[in-house]
Amino acid sequence: MRTAADIPDIVRRRQTDVSNPHVSAWVAANAGSGKTHVLAQRVINLLLKEVEPEKILCITFTKAAAANMAKRVFDTLGAWTKLDDEALDKAITGSGIATGAATRTLARRLFARALETPGGLKVQTIHAFCTQLLHQFPFEANVAARFAVLDDAEQTQLLEKLTLDVLLQGAEAPDSLLGRALAVAMTAGADQTFREVVRGAIAQADTIRRWNEKSGGTDQGLDALSTVLGVDPAITLAQVEQEIVNGPILPPSEWQAVAATCKTSSANDQKQGDRLVLASRLSGREQIEAYFGVFFDSKSQPRSNLLTKGFANKQPGLTQQLLNEQSRLLTLRERRNAIICRDRSAALITVTSAVLERYGKGKQRRGLVDYDDLIDKALDLLRNTEAAWVHYKLDLGIDHLLIDEAQDTSTKQWEIVQRLVAEFTTGAGARPGMRTIFAVGDEKQSIFSFQNAAPQKFFEMRKFFQKQHEDSELDFEYRQLEHSFRSCESVLSAVDIVFKDIAGSVTSDSIGGIPAHIALPDAPPGVVEIWDTIKPEKREPIEGWDAPFDTVSEVSPRVKLARRIAGTVRRLIDAREPVGLDRRPARYGDVLVLVRQRGSLFEAIIRALKNEGVEVAGADRLVLTEHIAVMDLIALADALLLPHDDLALASVLRSPLFGFSDQDLFDIAWDRRGKTLRSALAGHSGEKFTAANTRLETLATMARRVTPFAFFAHVLGADGGRRRFLARLGLEANDALDEFLNLALDYERREAPSLQGFLAWLREARAEIKRDMEIKRDEVRVMTVHGAKGLEAP
Repeated sequence: MRTAADIPDIVRRRQTDVSNPHVSAWVAANAGSGKTHVLAQRVINLLLKEVEPEKILCITFTKAAAANMAKRVFDTLGAWTKLDDEALDKAITGSGIATGAATRTLARRLFARALETPGGLKVQTIHAFCTQLLHQFPFEANVAARFAVLDDAEQTQLLEKLTLDVLLQGAEAPDSLLGRALAVAMTAGADQTFREVVRGAIAQADTIRRWNEKSGGTDQGLDALSTVLGVDPAITLAQVEQEIVNGPILPPSEWQAVAATCKTSSANDQKQGDRLVLASRLSGREQIEAYFGVFFDSKSQPRSNLLTKGFANKQPGLTQQLLNEQSRLLTLRERRNAIICRDRSAALITVTSAVLERYGKGKQRRGLVDYDDLIDKALDLLRNTEAAWVHYKLDLGIDHLLIDEAQDTSTKQWEIVQRLVAEFTTGAGARPGMRTIFAVGDEKQSIFSFQNAAPQKFFEMRKFFQKQHEDSELDFEYRQLEHSFRSCESVLSAVDIVFKDIAGSVTSDSIGGIPAHIALPDAPPGVVEIWDTIKPEKREPIEGWDAPFDTVSEVSPRVKLARRIAGTVRRLIDAREPVGLDRRPARYGDVLVLVRQRGSLFEAIIRALKNEGVEVAGADRLVLTEHIAVMDLIALADALLLPHDDLALASVLRSPLFGFSDQDLFDIAWDRRGKTLRSALAGHSGEKFTAANTRLETLATMARRVTPFAFFAHVLGADGGRRRFLARLGLEANDALDEFLNLALDYERREAPSLQGFLAWLREARAEIKRDMEIKRDEVRVMTVHGAKGLEAP
């Protein structure tokens, strides 16, 4: 029986086992169990065994994780250079390595050795590794010799342009395959809705390509889809719809007579008569939907009583006729839905395939690759037997491969890993020496939407590599790290209780369910509160005609919950609630609020915290053009480019850039007798108005003469714009302003610089900024669960 005193020793022993540089290891680690520490420790242990730094490759899956791991390694090695012999021996022994004079000398040199390694210590994302590989062997990989990687903003802008081009081409040739696809799409949804669907399909480009290849082309694929849906590939929607309204049981010529009969009965039967009359007066799709309304309710379920019971007894023939028609329509409705599904799928695939074809040619013509290309091209290179010498050179440069967050690795990425280490277990004939693979991850923590992550492969790959090592009689360790350095017993027990009944569906890597989460004996106390759900209040359904569509109602459950959260945080800080092992008073930075997804609740929580006077870090991720400071800068450019745009100018004057009050704006806007707001400002007396007009004139002249970056750099710098924004919005606005300037500079590298062109490009690019929430600020952080992965707070 394990005692509380034994647990830290067990934890250390497991960490030592998997950080042993002589064996390959696979680690399934719970959240907060120190997997990044183990990963960094293993790198240090390899260096202590005199492995050349350039022959260690650490693959992570985000740039932040790569930076964090490299920092841990260098911090440790840097600290070792300053320790005396006794302290250094203790540090090295804690790593599981025997020490001595030679080891101490080596340890003190590792920091400089790692820094001086050509190319640096190789801790990088899988995409960075593939980029480096393709740059080394561009001809073998069939990529441009000096290719550039498309970032998210440029990729979005390029795809938006190509999608619009394809839609315009379809509109110009309505009888073409593309034109017919567009016609089907436009009947299914509005222009913006369809473009959103196309964006979603493009994100699944690999799936569409595989489907086209497997089916032998779009036509054959749609025939197969028709078969799966149970409809004849040759039958059209028009044919089925004609069959629906012109059936033999209740032809349209009898609808008026049946309706007249129904109107002689009760109110419910009269409603059925009205529905039939309405159907007889309509045509096309509207007629079909109205006719379905006679036989199916608002939830598309068959009406249980087509006629009232008394009337049905009086009209048994009519009742049976309606029941037979309902049965016939039930089959036809399913067939119609299947054909609609098939035709919409065909339209989507046709348009998406056309966009992807142009996208591929555009990238090739301009020497560009995107992130998916990096993986595909690198994998093709490693598969290419005619370029086996590339694999030979790679194999000479890698002796130890470490994989972080392995549960987020995709199937293709795993194949790259397999091919990189294929020679590790082939015996002494390949190359003598110690060669290892190490992977750490946890299926339960997989972000399923991240880079096509395949969490089940974590278990499959462990079995694969374990067998490879056993067949070659090489050591292979598998360990589970269950002890949490991050949470307390009450929190961890609550997690286990929640997930105990669904363990089998969550992970394939654990025998008997999810591994238990175990707290350390010195973990601070904690509590789990479960609040009652908040229900909406009853209110009148009538709203003002001018009510904004996107506003969150003040009585909505989201707003109530947000206010409760904000009030709880306020009381926690005011009461100086003791937190952590040292039981110090709580600060704003100790609070982390997690939500499922960004949306109305997310925004409501941030707003409620601000209303309570709580210091809050703001959104961890936002669309750049939706940040208020960026919106003000765009409005400034709009006002300068279009002097007649009164709304843009009013927005700029009211913004921190000019600092007008509502009264100031009213003074120049009221009773201006047909003048533009710009003219009214120029003709208004007063020091504030004159200064504002002079600044606008100066900025307008500059906007015509300099590049977008130079213009906005002046606005935010010499003109004092950044200072004014930060005074009004706080330091968090810095991230948005910096990213805005980066995009302006990036635009100038790609396009002929013009202010109007930059604004059009920026609005299409939909650039998103991700703020670093690991930076220690005394502010409450509001994040999604996935966004907060790896962070902690008392």
